[in-house]
Amino acid sequence: MTLADASSGLPGFLWELVRPLNLCCGFGAYMAWKVVYALYFSPLRKVPGSLWTRISYLPMLYHDLRGTVPEFMLYHSNKYGGLFVMEPEKIGVCDPEDCLVVLGSHSFLKDQKYANVDFVEPNMFLTRDPELNKQRRRQVGPALSPTSLKHMEPMVLDAGPKQLCQKWDKDIERSETAQARILYHDDFTLMTFDVISSLGFGQAHRSLTTGDKQIVHWVNRTFTLLFLQAVVPIVKSSIFKRFFAKTLYADVNEFVALGNSAIDNRKSLLAGLSDMDKKPNDILQSFIDAEDPESKIQMTSGQVAAETIISMLAGSDTSSNTLSWTIHLLLMHPKYLSKVTSEVRKQFDPDHLITFSEAKTKLPFLEACVYESMRLIPVSTNLPRCMPRGGVVLRGLFIPENLTCSVSISAANNNKRMWKDPEVYRPGRFANNEALKRMVLTFSAGVRVCPGKHLALMEIMTTLANLFNRYDLKLPENSLFSPDKTGPNGLPILMPYFTTATCVPKFPERDCVAIISKRAE
Repeated sequence: MTLADASSGLPGFLWELVRPLNLCCGFGAYMAWKVVYALYFSPLRKVPGSLWTRISYLPMLYHDLRGTVPEFMLYHSNKYGGLFVMEPEKIGVCDPEDCLVVLGSHSFLKDQKYANVDFVEPNMFLTRDPELNKQRRRQVGPALSPTSLKHMEPMVLDAGPKQLCQKWDKDIERSETAQARILYHDDFTLMTFDVISSLGFGQAHRSLTTGDKQIVHWVNRTFTLLFLQAVVPIVKSSIFKRFFAKTLYADVNEFVALGNSAIDNRKSLLAGLSDMDKKPNDILQSFIDAEDPESKIQMTSGQVAAETIISMLAGSDTSSNTLSWTIHLLLMHPKYLSKVTSEVRKQFDPDHLITFSEAKTKLPFLEACVYESMRLIPVSTNLPRCMPRGGVVLRGLFIPENLTCSVSISAANNNKRMWKDPEVYRPGRFANNEALKRMVLTFSAGVRVCPGKHLALMEIMTTLANLFNRYDLKLPENSLFSPDKTGPNGLPILMPYFTTATCVPKFPERDCVAIISKRAE
């Protein structure tokens, strides 16, 4: 035994293995095999893609953690086409037709990332079980239908555009110049939380005007936890819960406790109602009363809490970010801002509260602007799925079962085969074109289409219609982004963003700023 062997305490053959030169040779041989397998033996060898994504998961993990997945997907889609290798056993699906195939069937199960998330109880959004998803959609679907939402619209208007206008009016009144500098992303975030909180928790939340941001804090913390569990499952371990993520889990538990308390309070209220009393008309009550028409099964209190909280997470953040991106894009394209403002003001008096049906029927260009915003900067991101039993043919290539794919909403919405000049913000493309609107996949599609789509559109359309009817908006003089600051393609440079569960402005306090004043008569 040599001195090195004795000092290391390792048998001689192991010591030889861990010598630097041998380690390098072993690593080189391993990587060589990875390359050979990826190019000649992998079931994805005929699918285009870069060598790095074929042999390593690190590129995607890097973009996941940096929040730059949409850019990664769009770059590779433009380079390789609508189908490419994004991980050794995973493909990116970016062609709209292929996306509809994947999203149109329960046979494409959600992948393991959804199962990684440990949140209260199995729910409609996170479950990988098609039967549970179908049952839950039958239970909660009526509550989020256009018919039900029409009865809830007064609550939406009160917590939404009416409250926002009250806040902006006060901001202007406090100003000596009859103008106010507003952070519209912050205001939209608080407003949409108030809307869904009022509908889902049975209380009139007014965080926008009171400044109470506790629920917003809990929602953001819950988003963070869900993202970390999906990408880095080790955060679910007891050591992380006790030491590294203790406060994170504590905040989420308080949020869940709020949902449970709202249900208990509502059931206590119902117990005291007489037969002549009318039940509250909101999402919380609809979820409590919800019954699967096939099995006649109702949700338990825990299931109602899970679905309510998930609805808040999915509904508030997506709506607020869509509002922010629409305002930003219109400020970057003043001709469209002028056109949509003129459209609204020709139809309504300054003090008229515009309802969703009025906005939908009388403001087609506003609706086109919203759809173009959702197309160009979709707030939803990748939708991971598993290949179905027996495999599937996409883009003429057979993809076997046991592999996974990721439907890229951003790449599909900017696919050059589907959209003319996809990088250009051009709302007119949606004029009198309902079929084209259906190709915008921001709300997903098929069997997994977002159940809160109608509520989100109600919030977005009524908010924008009433804002453009009452206020003039312009960029501050020192704005970092403006219509005249263009990139190499001649288009206005847009504010940066990052992506976790949704696509969020990266520096909202700096970039989501506008100067508002009362509507000029």
